[in-house]
Amino acid sequence: MSNFRTWGRLACVLIASTLLGACAVTPSNTPITNIEQQLGKQFPSIKIPENSLGKSTATITTDEALTLPQTLHILLSHSPQVRIELAQLGVADAAALQAELIENPHISIGALKPENGGRWQLDTSLSQPLLALFTRPLRRELAQESLLEAQLRLQSKLQQLIAQTSEHYFSAVAAMQHCYVQNKMLEATTARQQLALSLYRAGNMSENNFLSYDNELRRAQQQMEKRQTTAYEKRLELLNLIGLPSTENIEFASQLPLLPKEKFNHRQLLAQAKAHRTDIKIAQQQLAIVEKRQQLVKQQNGWRDITLGINAEREFDGANNIGPELEFALPLFNRGQGKLAEITANKSVLDARLQQFELDADKSIAVALNLMDSARTQIKILEPALSVAEKRVELSNREVNFMLGNPFELLAIKRQQIQLAHEFTDALKNYWQARTQLELAIGQALPSNNDEAADPHSDHSTMDHSKMDHSKMDHSQMDHSAMNHPTMNHKDHSSEEKNDSTHDHGKHQEHHHD
Repeated sequence: MSNFRTWGRLACVLIASTLLGACAVTPSNTPITNIEQQLGKQFPSIKIPENSLGKSTATITTDEALTLPQTLHILLSHSPQVRIELAQLGVADAAALQAELIENPHISIGALKPENGGRWQLDTSLSQPLLALFTRPLRRELAQESLLEAQLRLQSKLQQLIAQTSEHYFSAVAAMQHCYVQNKMLEATTARQQLALSLYRAGNMSENNFLSYDNELRRAQQQMEKRQTTAYEKRLELLNLIGLPSTENIEFASQLPLLPKEKFNHRQLLAQAKAHRTDIKIAQQQLAIVEKRQQLVKQQNGWRDITLGINAEREFDGANNIGPELEFALPLFNRGQGKLAEITANKSVLDARLQQFELDADKSIAVALNLMDSARTQIKILEPALSVAEKRVELSNREVNFMLGNPFELLAIKRQQIQLAHEFTDALKNYWQARTQLELAIGQALPSNNDEAADPHSDHSTMDHSKMDHSKMDHSQMDHSAMNHPTMNHKDHSSEEKNDSTHDHGKHQEHHHD
């Protein structure tokens, strides 16, 4: 009897060790590296270093204006929104780890006392549910599929942040360029007011006409203030999005990139979207998960509630009884019919959702291409119109020099030229923002066939807009220092009121726009 009891204990230890070894799982690392590699392939211009997502340990130091790839790099390393999404991936990784574990073995100890007296009798058993053990390989595969879906969701969020940052970047740069153009408008209006003042003092202009020009100067000053305020707000929005404070002393590019020479095919872009767009990948991943869950439910049928264990019992006469124990439920009524029906319905939903995502991608691509074509058409119309306006300014200036023309007409033509420059800037901004939406629609960056277009520091004086001479507008020497943008004091928002009647903000904070 002693040997039988010894062998029974050894059997219990071996079974328990086997079960514990089966459920031992090494915690997996958060797969951030995979996300960085995927983003590096989809957006090669950003050049994401390894293990840099959400880590803002590096200090930003640059003496030059930030380009769009540099701005996106700051977004991925400094933005709190990126760190929030990374934390969500950590939660999904922990859930996947927990899903791999099987249930712990059960041990029970009981005590019985004979009714007519005597010593206590012990009843012990060790058992392990077999369902989790037998389905563990499939559940581990299912957990990895769920983790991959979480990675795709994170990748989708990061792509949306990249697209949003690109749009804010182009808006901020366009606002700066509008300030430059508006400054030219202010200079022309000031020159006209000074000319009117000299004629009024000489008695060659009525007071009514002079006041009209004088009031127009105030209107131009007001518009200039609005442009500067808009540029400042766009800068703040961009800094906030990439995770930097408003006091950060950095500047962005002062000119929009040139219009690239590129053409896109709708069908090719749709094929790229089906291969790279994250919402389509997520839907495909969810379909794979549902199919594996269907297999899991089918495997559970017939193995439901099966328990294998060892039972040890001491009789009242002192004898020890040890032996295996098997317990299972008969699959007579519940064979998982409801779960299988639910999974089938979910598959139908996911099939329809995948088709809708493909239709959404098709629509997004069509809308973006239409906006790009519209912006390109507007630019082609504005180019000759702006060229004509520049030519008219040149001819009118020559007529004024020979005292054959009216200086006020010259200034009015100059004003039309500057208004066309505003419209040209808006059309160029619309093109780049629509291009950003196209990149989001296909799930990756678009290739650029024009190296110059990718450089925000390109010289607009070299633009070939149908032989349009931008050198007359002096784009190549575009001096934002006259507007005091590099030294714009964004830190000092004092409540001191301005004394200038044309900039009386009352109790509003002063932004120190020069």
